[in-house]
Amino acid sequence: MNLRSRKVVRTAQIVLGLFFILIVATGYLNLLPPPAYNAAGMAFLNALMNTGYMLHVINLVFVLCGLMFIFNKWSPFAAVLLAPVTFNIALFHIFLDHMGWWLAAIVIILNVYLLVIHWHRYKPMFE
Repeated sequence: MNLRSRKVVRTAQIVLGLFFILIVATGYLNLLPPPAYNAAGMAFLNALMNTGYMLHVINLVFVLCGLMFIFNKWSPFAAVLLAPVTFNIALFHIFLDHMGWWLAAIVIILNVYLLVIHWHRYKPMFE
């Protein structure tokens, strides 16, 4: 299997895009009960909620990037925009709460894959 084929890249984009859009929709529409995090994880999430804006900004980034991936518009930009968020998701599951780490790992792997695929577009920034 060629990991640079259009079908593999589009599949990764669609899966990641749908994942982020469904996460936001599930949260705002209360479709599923919220996950049970440990005390450290809940303290972190409560701190984000108490800012009054941070979770809304993160959700906006998720929806915008999800749409960029699904419609294949500005996908390299979406992958870069999601990089710090997915990095923090990884840190959350490594240091604060290990529950759901496998789902976080899938998101991180897909985002890193899309970053690597689009590396030729980022290269001029490092020259």
